[in-house]
Amino acid sequence: MSRPVWYTFGNHFHWVDMQWLWGYGVLGASIRDMLAFTAATGARGNLNFDGVGYERMAAEEPEALALLRQAVADGSVEIVGASYGQPYPLFHHGESAVRQLTYGIRAVQRLVGVRPVSFWEEEFSFYPQLPQLLADTGYRYASLFFQWTWHTPHVPVEDAPAIWWEGLDGTRILSTPRGPLNLHQWPEDFAALQAHPLLADSPAPVIQQWLELLPSADWMCRSELLVDGMKELLSTPGLDVRFGTLSEVLDAVGEHAPVRAYTMDDVFHGMSLGKNGDRGHRRSRETEQTLLSAESLSVLASRLGRPYPHWDVYPVWELEEGWRELLAFQHHDNDECEGLCGHVGYAGLERGHTLARAVLDRTVAHLAGRTSGRTVVVNPLGWERSAVVDGHRVTVPALGWTVLSDGQAVAPVTAVESADTVTLRRGDFAVTVDRRRGVLTRIGSLDCGPSGIGGLRCERDGVEVSYTPVAVSLDGDRVVIRLGSLAGDEIKLTVALAPEVDAVDLSFDSDAIATPDGRHHASLMTLVEPDLDVRTVLHDTPYAVTPITGRGRYPRKYPTGDWMTSPQAFEEIVDPFTGLQLVDLLDDEGNGLLWLHDGSQGFLRATTGFWNVLSMRDPWDEDQFSAELHARVRVLPHHGLDAATRWRLAQEFTRPVFVARPERPGGDQPDSYSLLRLDGLPGAAVTAVYRETGYAGTGLTDHATATLDRPVLVRLVEFAGVGGSADLVVDGTVTGAWRASTLGELREELPVVASRVTVALRPFEITTVVLDLVEAAKQSRDLDAHREVWATVHRTEEPS
Repeated sequence: MSRPVWYTFGNHFHWVDMQWLWGYGVLGASIRDMLAFTAATGARGNLNFDGVGYERMAAEEPEALALLRQAVADGSVEIVGASYGQPYPLFHHGESAVRQLTYGIRAVQRLVGVRPVSFWEEEFSFYPQLPQLLADTGYRYASLFFQWTWHTPHVPVEDAPAIWWEGLDGTRILSTPRGPLNLHQWPEDFAALQAHPLLADSPAPVIQQWLELLPSADWMCRSELLVDGMKELLSTPGLDVRFGTLSEVLDAVGEHAPVRAYTMDDVFHGMSLGKNGDRGHRRSRETEQTLLSAESLSVLASRLGRPYPHWDVYPVWELEEGWRELLAFQHHDNDECEGLCGHVGYAGLERGHTLARAVLDRTVAHLAGRTSGRTVVVNPLGWERSAVVDGHRVTVPALGWTVLSDGQAVAPVTAVESADTVTLRRGDFAVTVDRRRGVLTRIGSLDCGPSGIGGLRCERDGVEVSYTPVAVSLDGDRVVIRLGSLAGDEIKLTVALAPEVDAVDLSFDSDAIATPDGRHHASLMTLVEPDLDVRTVLHDTPYAVTPITGRGRYPRKYPTGDWMTSPQAFEEIVDPFTGLQLVDLLDDEGNGLLWLHDGSQGFLRATTGFWNVLSMRDPWDEDQFSAELHARVRVLPHHGLDAATRWRLAQEFTRPVFVARPERPGGDQPDSYSLLRLDGLPGAAVTAVYRETGYAGTGLTDHATATLDRPVLVRLVEFAGVGGSADLVVDGTVTGAWRASTLGELREELPVVASRVTVALRPFEITTVVLDLVEAAKQSRDLDAHREVWATVHRTEEPS
């Protein structure tokens, strides 16, 4: 008697890179080849395009898009994944993770007419908060089978046909796991599958396969190569192969699903993290934070009424176009094969950043002009912060401004030099540099350990290379260490006291570092191994700060020549982990060393501390390597920080206050102002403030814009894992407030008392609050009253 065996496949393709390299028509060709495969075999499958690809198809291949709509309608194809730019989301920030989902879902809803319910991406898409965001945006199913292509991801292997994938906050998504019955896109995989014992032993065997279908002789995955293998599988004695899309398969086998709460210690992204000085991740972060600042300050400006900084109450198209460019740049092909297609990605990112920066600059200037002060300090973040401007410490309100006055002067930095050391001191805080070794030996009361902090090493031609000090000099209130290697290259390490907090700011800069070997362990790295009895290591991932052990061994493969045709070689990566913005080393007493960075996300565990990867050469980029290095770090010894404070400090390190000096001060606004803040729950933070129009709500019947015109959306995240009740305090008349999905769909009305909106937050919850803020409503001008300016001017007689 034949045993039921379920089969589903994903067809993965994308506009980013693929159309850039092949030209027009690749997405339509992939759809047609997918339909040829389903017609020849009877299989039903899943389409995994980037959201920007659907938008491009609507403009460039409407006939192919019509074919897809029909296939979705008749049930032979399910849209899965649907993130806007198919990123490695672990490497991008919390709000980017949100917008990748929301912009992608909206594109599919608008253009294909369905809302995706299954999340399945070919590349590694895992972080602890993802199940919560998937459920919040309407996904009910997922898959954790990620194909090995340029990267070698690791996720625990399960024999179970399905699992309940549990996120950090306890949210569960019914998912197919990585398992022994996973097939890649090669026909050879079919033969290896047929005798697998799990086909006989599993209560409900599930075969998952990834395909990248393109009917081109210049490509290795075509339906014509796969049909014979599928037919052979169908004819295997004892197997009753049943076809379904991912959601159909999970509905059929979900009763066999155990709960699995994977942590970051259970997975490995399999990427060349640190390549080219992490310039892509650094630029991505810079653009995301420019967009977030431009959004929040545009909401603040709209609250003040007319005149607006530009034409309308909120520059929705400029900001959303900036996001679209950023999200497309975050695509995995720009990340993993930067040398092949990254130049196109950077061109788009530059456009997105330029749009965002224009909004930000004109809005800051506008806000400054609305006050009576000559120097205005503007804070785009949702909490009060300290800043140093013109040598004076100033407290800037949450999402607001203050006029600079004669505040508290910051104590000057003094320097003490000796033959062996240079010490920078401000008040009771100091940092000491060893001239002979070119490293930091003490920060505050913390000994930096035998190796010090700031030393560099890499490998070239299989030999370990150390950088030694060429010169150590005092430059004003900074120490400049010139570090050189035997290859003749030089890296400048600048050491300074952070102006706002008792911490040390480091920058590693070079225009031309000598090329390291093309392996992860050969990367240019710096060691952090302080004299601290480290018991806990914390790191951050999108919208979470959690413990990490960081021990494990994983394979990483590289080409030995041409990326498409050369043999591939493996490296064993030992003890890797990531830190999106921070890593914190802690002892049992709560003493710690917080390492904040501006984009260098790759780490390797050392004996107790870590190596931070500053730059790597990636063989997948062949001969292309960016020899420039510009990396910034803030090192903060501390006692008793909580998770939310760590996260806020990371934002403050890379998101500055803005200082404006208006040419003609004399506005009618107060000298100090805050639009909103969050009270009552120290472990929570305001992470984004923006507005949306009806375009965002296309096809979403419960979207806030069905009720409100240009509502204000506020993202809140609980970082501490304790939960509780918080009050969102808003300056203005709030006539209504709702808890909403991240897509802006209204779900629950919230109590409002005197413009205080009370929100209950679960441990680790990410939630969105929608506000109806009266003073932020669009104020139309009475242009009809000025019609005479236009109505007759063209009738002026020309001279005879």
